[in-house]
Amino acid sequence: MPEGYTYKEAGVDIDAMNRALEAIKESVHRTFTPAVLSQMGSFGGMMALDLSSYRQPVLVASIDGVGTKVRVARMMNQYRVLGHDVVAHGVNDLLVQAARPLFFMDYVAMSKLEPQVVQEIVEGAAELCQQLGIVLLGGETAEMPDVYMPGEVDVAGCIVGVAELQQIPTPSRVEVGDAVIGLASNGLHTNGYTLARRVFFDGANMPVDEYLPEVGMTLGEALLQPHRPYLNAVMPLLASGAIHGMAHITGGGFYENIPRVLPSDMRIVIDRRSWEVPPIFTLIQQLGNIADAEMFRVFNMGIGFVLIVARERAQEVLTSLQVSGERAWLIGEVQRGSREVQVI
Repeated sequence: MPEGYTYKEAGVDIDAMNRALEAIKESVHRTFTPAVLSQMGSFGGMMALDLSSYRQPVLVASIDGVGTKVRVARMMNQYRVLGHDVVAHGVNDLLVQAARPLFFMDYVAMSKLEPQVVQEIVEGAAELCQQLGIVLLGGETAEMPDVYMPGEVDVAGCIVGVAELQQIPTPSRVEVGDAVIGLASNGLHTNGYTLARRVFFDGANMPVDEYLPEVGMTLGEALLQPHRPYLNAVMPLLASGAIHGMAHITGGGFYENIPRVLPSDMRIVIDRRSWEVPPIFTLIQQLGNIADAEMFRVFNMGIGFVLIVARERAQEVLTSLQVSGERAWLIGEVQRGSREVQVI
């Protein structure tokens, strides 16, 4: 009589999962504060809330992933940046709605669980959480050989924060004549990798270790540059009332993200000459023979975050951002129109 089936034989190794959890325990605990009421491994993460400093607190939540940047990480055998990026992406999404992050929860899935890969991803997430004062409250690690191809990994995360109701920008605050300020990105961040990989690896047949003199690093290094979080630079500006709107330039680039924060009767005109587009984007466009409109719809083109500010406060905001260590430029203005972006 044949031996009975086991979970491990079917493709799921519980012992490997336990080893992975043990390896990340210290990193996760470093993000904890006295407000955390649960232990790692609990059915649900618990955190006490002290909202006494808020007049009208609003909870804000977001969930996202790092897309096919995971493919480049696999090629480079570097996974820490994925954990960093999934946190940074969520932080910036909350920031658009003036929210300060409270806690983050990660999700890592793969075909066959590799404890070292899980450890690197979670350590990357925990490191940025610790830097920004965010609790890594829990997470999920999934091994699904029937869902993912061998060697594949997926990374996503949920983040929850709190905002002061009166500080949350709304389209009604945007006015004709407002200035548009762009904050520098660090490269592709976490969007456009499917097109970038098609250009570099399928079209140009370039290896990840090919040195790019235009960029000053290898192709793999350029594609794995971390997603910048803008929390510490932008949050101090919110109480001033100078910011009328914000946009995180992610999937959909300029054309899909900025209109989300505009009233129906206004548009934004962006002057593409007001900042220098990083060479990695120029290279993608040249090698792929990609139209300008497609580039600005897919990639951030060197602008990771956009602020819409009162025209008379623009220089004040620029100075504050630069003092915080951000590179920022006046890149456009709000005009009468129909909820769209024009890049000239």
